[in-house]
Amino acid sequence: MTSKKDDIVALALRLIKTKGFLSLSYDDISKELGITKAAIHYYFEKKEDLGIAVCEKLQSGLVASYERTLDQMAQHNGEPWYFIGSRIDTIMPNEICPISSLQGDYEDLPIRLKEKIEELSMSEIELLGQLVKEYYACSHAQETVVPTLMSVKGALQYRRILGEKIFYDTIENVRKQFCAIEHEDQGEGDE
Repeated sequence: MTSKKDDIVALALRLIKTKGFLSLSYDDISKELGITKAAIHYYFEKKEDLGIAVCEKLQSGLVASYERTLDQMAQHNGEPWYFIGSRIDTIMPNEICPISSLQGDYEDLPIRLKEKIEELSMSEIELLGQLVKEYYACSHAQETVVPTLMSVKGALQYRRILGEKIFYDTIENVRKQFCAIEHEDQGEGDE
């Protein structure tokens, strides 16, 4: 059973994926959860505090995806793409990546929240980078991490406007390029 505080954070996260952080209001949350704004303020005095709690929830999700991917890789049932795929699966067609959404509002946010978003953004890159380093032996594999994440996040943005087909075609192309690193490794020793 979740607590009221957890319910508030979960709803805020869902709304951030559709509206952005700056457009999110305590009024939205109170109406949807059927609680007073004072109840929300009890847990999160300022909207910044709620944003930080959302970042912490996202960080926990990243770490959990990382650990699941490591487990899959250890059992030879997975590869680093599993980390990306599991994150994509949490985002519905009318939503965008919540990290991207927070990044979009970045310039207008309080400093503490900016710092949390920076940490979260770096964590996402570093966790995927660690998985790539663990899985692929070639020296240039790390170079694919940031372009892959940016491509996936861009595809998620475009999906909201242009639909599922272009999204799935793009994600499949990005996945093929990302997973081609393994084949490049095998080709390097043949020369």
